[in-house]
Amino acid sequence: MMKKITGLLLLIVLTGCAGKAPVVDNSDKNPTAVYRTKGSIAGFVLPDATFTEAVYTRDDRRLTSTKREYDSWMARQFFGNSNESVILRLDRDLRWTLLDDDGDKTYTECPLAGCAVASMKKFKDQQGKGNGKDQQFDYDPNDKKASACPVQLTQNSFKVTDTGKTRTIAGQQSKEYRADWVVEYKDGKGRKDRNQLKMVFWNAKPSAEMEKVWVVNAKADKAYLKKIKQDNNALAAVIPAEIFASLSVFAGDKVSNSKLAKQIASEMKKVKGHPMSTTVEWYLDRKACVEPQKTKKKTGFDWSNPIDSMSKTASDMASDKAAEMFLPNPNEPIFSYLTEVTEIGERYEHDSIFDVPAGYKRVSKK
Repeated sequence: MMKKITGLLLLIVLTGCAGKAPVVDNSDKNPTAVYRTKGSIAGFVLPDATFTEAVYTRDDRRLTSTKREYDSWMARQFFGNSNESVILRLDRDLRWTLLDDDGDKTYTECPLAGCAVASMKKFKDQQGKGNGKDQQFDYDPNDKKASACPVQLTQNSFKVTDTGKTRTIAGQQSKEYRADWVVEYKDGKGRKDRNQLKMVFWNAKPSAEMEKVWVVNAKADKAYLKKIKQDNNALAAVIPAEIFASLSVFAGDKVSNSKLAKQIASEMKKVKGHPMSTTVEWYLDRKACVEPQKTKKKTGFDWSNPIDSMSKTASDMASDKAAEMFLPNPNEPIFSYLTEVTEIGERYEHDSIFDVPAGYKRVSKK
């Protein structure tokens, strides 16, 4: 009897397994540039995180799969560790962003430049309608009517240094180059804001296999920047597109200034080979338009109205602490980014990896 029961259970198990046929990918396989990286990102107002990334690229499409883990318990509770994939389809002007949150699989669909950029363009187009004239507002920091504390650009320089140092990264002999980008502003009282972007590039002379990968990546990068109407600046070759785009906060529109663009291009010619590791650190020494805290007249504790007195004391302490919190330490970066290649090569991959997988639900981009 026991043998019959055991045999029946085994039959049920085998039948159940046989009912779940493995998913077969029948899409074609084609040569694909593949590289994997690891890195970290942190900042003055950003939670520290580490990440691993796998990038699959062809001339007209790219898949970037990122697994991000936050260092602090609080950040993990708020953001949650994430698995995110971004598919760029240059052939269709589409960007798909896929999220897998503990099995809750969703994706958004936007133009290549992103939904926010597309919405802003639509808003500007609507603004131009009505009276037949385009209404445009340009903020000028030197316009006293537009700024209570106008500032003047006093320095904007970019310099690359070949340090001569070498090290091996992912089996490739890599050479170190350091770049410094300094932007200074001065207010009417002579006080300065000094922004310094420190960049370290470890680049390798490509092997034959590496050359194939980086040629494909460079072609895709150039096509992507052209599609989203962003200048193919010399820094874009060694800094990921998302990080490069965020530098507009650092330099404003100065990156598009022809004189500076030529200076950057000239200096970046010193950087030879292909990037194996990139570090970007942004330091800010903020003094322009920062007024010193006025010494507050100390008042005795009013025992006749203790609640109000306690509230006033707490409010004063909180405002002082808030002011200190939002003045960054000039010796610590307010933003830092590090990425390093761990694997690189060309492989045959299924075409399906550049499409939204089955099981993902489309959601609207808010």
